Amino acid sequence: MSLSLSDLKNNFNSKLQNLQTETQLKDLQEEYLGKKWLLKGILAGIKDLSNQEKKTIGVESNTLKEYILQELQKKSAEIQATRIQKQIESETLDVTAQFPSRSLGHKHPISITTELLEDIFISLGFRVEDGPQIETEKFNFDMLNIPDNHPARDVWDTFWISDDINSQRKPGDKYLLRTHTSPVQVRTMLREELPIKIIVPGRVFRYEQEDARHTCNFYQLEGLVVGEGVTFWDLKWTLDTAMKSLLWDQTKTRFRPSIFPFTEPSAEVDVSCQICNGTGKIAEKNCSMCSGTGWVELLGSGMVHPFVLEWCGIDPEKYSGFAFGMGIDRIAAQRFGVSSSRAFYQSKLKLNEQF
Repeated sequence: MSLSLSDLKNNFNSKLQNLQTETQLKDLQEEYLGKKWLLKGILAGIKDLSNQEKKTIGVESNTLKEYILQELQKKSAEIQATRIQKQIESETLDVTAQFPSRSLGHKHPISITTELLEDIFISLGFRVEDGPQIETEKFNFDMLNIPDNHPARDVWDTFWISDDINSQRKPGDKYLLRTHTSPVQVRTMLREELPIKIIVPGRVFRYEQEDARHTCNFYQLEGLVVGEGVTFWDLKWTLDTAMKSLLWDQTKTRFRPSIFPFTEPSAEVDVSCQICNGTGKIAEKNCSMCSGTGWVELLGSGMVHPFVLEWCGIDPEKYSGFAFGMGIDRIAAQRFGVSSSRAFYQSKLKLNEQF
């Protein structure tokens, strides 16, 4: 009987070594420990043995059964570990492997310029704000000292939302595509405590006759500073520093008196044209970017109008501020030497692939 148990164990070990899958393991377990397990046939003849032999065979049988269970568990863990290792090896990514390069695209020059401007103004203590591109008449015009009968409305001829939407709305509540990012300045003054020092980059819309410097859809960056003791000199220093940081130290700036409804006093800010190096000529012809003057108007600026401060709940007797706005498209053209800002919207890969 002991010999039979020994043979059973050897046969089990032999079959166990050749197993490769969980299915084969289950079959072996059923063969030795299932309803018709092999050990059962051996134990059936135990009744013919002496009492002493019965005790010996009983102990050896239980020991063999425990051995088979343990070996089956070890083999199951081994098979599973092997399977996981093969899966890991098959899914491993060799980060040093060489792959054919693909064109993954790149940032548009307007995006590059926007980020450059943001970095410059953040270094000067500004923070970036954002707002909706669809605005109400109140925030886009009225709160900026541009009432319905103001002549500046003609200059800012713009895109109004369809009559079906605006026909039921009162003046001031009508929707339009914003003509500038100035409404974000108003929203910030109404919402936050002083002092305020922000820039507002974003997309704006105007009904423009397109040329080398004008498009009906363009990107603008505006800035606002409000606090105690803010002067026009602070405005001039800020813009001169920003333009020299963006367009290099040799860039010149000039301020010309102008009129804006929401600033007083106001000034247009020109920079020396980067396309023609301020000469106004390219190959003995007038530069199309600066119209032969050597200067390009890049910014409008001025001290925030007292009416605007007052409407936003700010005491103009105690506080003052300055604001400015610039076309990112024109600045990108100056920065990268592109003769027309319209080129940025014409899907010309030969242009955009340079950046």
